[in-house]
Amino acid sequence: MAGKPPVSALDQLPRQFRVGGSGFTAFMWKQHVIGFAQRVNHTSPQPVAPPSPVQPLDQQYPMQILVPAAIGAGTLVVEMFEMYNRKVWDQIMTVTDALDGSNAGAKDRYTDLSEVFLRLSALASPVSCTKVVYPPGTGVRGGPGIRHYADMYFNCMITDIRDDENIEIGTMEVIKNMTIMYTHSKRVFDTGGH
Repeated sequence: MAGKPPVSALDQLPRQFRVGGSGFTAFMWKQHVIGFAQRVNHTSPQPVAPPSPVQPLDQQYPMQILVPAAIGAGTLVVEMFEMYNRKVWDQIMTVTDALDGSNAGAKDRYTDLSEVFLRLSALASPVSCTKVVYPPGTGVRGGPGIRHYADMYFNCMITDIRDDENIEIGTMEVIKNMTIMYTHSKRVFDTGGH
């Protein structure tokens, strides 16, 4: 239409912001939801060295900023509710054993972190974790036609499980932390559905 100013690209940005919990985000280990996760803290990969300005003595300003071309590993810390008569890693290791083609190091029960390390090291193929984000819409997890996206974390390895606890008379839940490191990640998009 004549006489109207063009709308800037900024004005065309969507006005819907992400909700983290409430069923809008799911974390998966080998494509199976990590059950009873209360919180996931993600630390993205950081550069392997700090930036370094190149500034000769005779220059008023730096001539260039050198940055590394490599980054380190990323970290996911999953806080999970502990269940009766189960270790916090039982569900993840059950999924791992069921989906892995090799039974090298597989056990009915993993009694400590060392056994978890040994089993994961013996897997035939590396583990991937996935964070799926379901934008709101009509129906469960957005419903049909709502485009969700996922961050895939590759070559995942459990590096620590805090099986510590401090129980008091008023303690209502027992939360255990599991640390998972990964080598790299990639964002993927789905065309719709749930």
